[in-house]
Amino acid sequence: MAAVKPRILVADDQPDVVEALRLLLESDGCVLEAVYGPEEALDRAGRGGIDAALIDLNYTRDTTSGREGLDLLAKLRDLDGTLPVVVMTAWGSVESAVEAMRRGARDYIEKPWDNDRLLDTVRNQVRLGRALRRSRTAERERHPGGDSTMPPRLIATSSAMAPVLRIIERVAPSDANVLITGEHGTGKEVVARHVHAASTRHGAPLVTVNMGGFAEGIFESELFGHVKGAFTDAKEGRVGYFELADGGTLFLDEIANASARVQAKLLRVLERGDLRRVGSSTVRRVDVRVLSATNARLDEAVSRGDFREDLLYRLNTVEIALPPLRDRPEDIPLLASHFLGLQAARYDRPGMAFSPEATTALLAHPWPGNVRELEHAVERALLMSADLEIQVEDLGLRGPPRQSAPWEELKLSEVERMLIEKAMDRHDGNVSRAARRLGLSRSALYRRLERYEIGSGL
Repeated sequence: MAAVKPRILVADDQPDVVEALRLLLESDGCVLEAVYGPEEALDRAGRGGIDAALIDLNYTRDTTSGREGLDLLAKLRDLDGTLPVVVMTAWGSVESAVEAMRRGARDYIEKPWDNDRLLDTVRNQVRLGRALRRSRTAERERHPGGDSTMPPRLIATSSAMAPVLRIIERVAPSDANVLITGEHGTGKEVVARHVHAASTRHGAPLVTVNMGGFAEGIFESELFGHVKGAFTDAKEGRVGYFELADGGTLFLDEIANASARVQAKLLRVLERGDLRRVGSSTVRRVDVRVLSATNARLDEAVSRGDFREDLLYRLNTVEIALPPLRDRPEDIPLLASHFLGLQAARYDRPGMAFSPEATTALLAHPWPGNVRELEHAVERALLMSADLEIQVEDLGLRGPPRQSAPWEELKLSEVERMLIEKAMDRHDGNVSRAARRLGLSRSALYRRLERYEIGSGL
């Protein structure tokens, strides 16, 4: 399938400028949508399908304040936060450009422009905008019916997760780099999303990079970008993930897979805040908070000489160690109910629930694949279930049950009472907050409080 041509919105009140941009951009394979004022620009952007916008800062004759362009920038950002906006100024005003960047512009161009720089800027911003839209679409697919700007729900009522919540609360508002550790499937990316969402950078991109997903030869190009002609297949310049995350957060998953050469480059960026694209001598400044994750023991990798100790110190200003699901049994029924609600919405099967026997089986399973395994088991169970109640056989669980613990020998009703009491105690008797934590409506929780004769502390 042929690649979709980038569609660029150009807003400028000078026809000769618009025509010059049309000739340049269309020769580079873009489709240009030209408008001559702020109102027209908002109208066209509101209809969608735009990959990037080039807007002038001044539209009224003899006006050089840039106020019109700044107001347009703000409205475009409100209309679509994923739309990259590049401002143009004919007055060489660094102050106006800096103010525009502070208000959300992705870059700026001075008139008269350098053709190569303008094309490079537009290509990079198109790639950024498309990456942000892909990320938002993927988030909607993972969490149907939810707000894609919000992080996935973090369900953590168990005592094992209490230290994790405390660290997130304390470190998230800072700019400290965080290393998230834990077994496969424990929810490291979910925690990274919560740290970003609770930070001062929440309005900027969170860019996720799987460090185990690239061949050795393209690591540097993907992380730091490259210039045209840097290597055989470099037909055009490309911005890297660090620059895509500029002003926001970069999440480096499976950080233990970074090669020695990439580790050295990472250390430089973290120490100095600058980088060079592959094949370029130009130093570019970046402002990026780095979150990283691994299931490996990096201290052992340091001892073996496989991971740089100085890089580890830079990455783990604070470490968040996630417990395996087998160590947080109180969360299993809540997580299962949460995933069931998401999958029921996805597959249009409302009213689904677990049978008491299925819930007992969920509690008894050892979950070697942790939360990710539980999520997949719930999705499978919903698809396999013939009616509204999921049975044990629908879960398709394999392997021996976990060794019995005293609470596992309780009846299901006793387990439910215990969970409700813990939620009510955690939220100081506030029914609304406890109900949200348990995934219940207020009325459903009230019925259970009455059934188990638990005081609500109203």
